[in-house]
Amino acid sequence: MPMLRRQELEVYVEFYALWAEDAYEEEPGESPKAAEELLTSGDGRLCFRSGGHTHHAVFTAEVWDQVPPKEGRAWESSAEVEWFCRSGEMALWSYGGPSDPVVELGAADTLWRVRAYVAGQERVRELAQQEVPTRVEQFLVQFWPA
Repeated sequence: MPMLRRQELEVYVEFYALWAEDAYEEEPGESPKAAEELLTSGDGRLCFRSGGHTHHAVFTAEVWDQVPPKEGRAWESSAEVEWFCRSGEMALWSYGGPSDPVVELGAADTLWRVRAYVAGQERVRELAQQEVPTRVEQFLVQFWPA
């Protein structure tokens, strides 16, 4: 079960909100509210709960050809959902706009199983009250065909 690709981005998070949409969505919908769960799927989006109001988080995306092994690191939380992506590319968003570059999933018109892990949410919550922390909150998000 090989990993097909791995991509790490630094994303700017505002107002605790981070979400993903198909990179070529013709008309992005309204900005969602901050997620209450670590990971939810609906309205063509993946929504991630963030621990910090305003900060720069690390977002690592892994694409696998089948179910990846569970990550062994000690994470604060994890969750799984299904998500359909038409283009095979995903843009990460916060209230300030989309991230750059996009996440390359590699397969169009695919229903993905998505597993997310997060670490650093408790720490970034504290730090973001006094500054704009960088790389404290870390997401690992794994994708494989459903």
